[in-house]
Amino acid sequence: MATNDIKRIGKNGPQVQHQHSNAWQVMKPFVHFGVKAISAIAHTLIYIIKHIPKPDSPKPSGQKGGKLIKI
Repeated sequence: MATNDIKRIGKNGPQVQHQHSNAWQVMKPFVHFGVKAISAIAHTLIYIIKHIPKPDSPKPSGQKGGKLIKI
């Protein structure tokens, strides 16, 4: 048997080949969708909060003379 065919334990382990992945290209559509979805939710919440009537704002003009009728 030739010397270059002898395998020794612990010597010259298997060569690890690093796979170059394109993780950003794979995840980019999902990240883009997530950013757009969060943006839409944030705009909706801001719109809702801005249109909540404030307690110190004037009363709507639907009431006549400021009198309330309780039944």
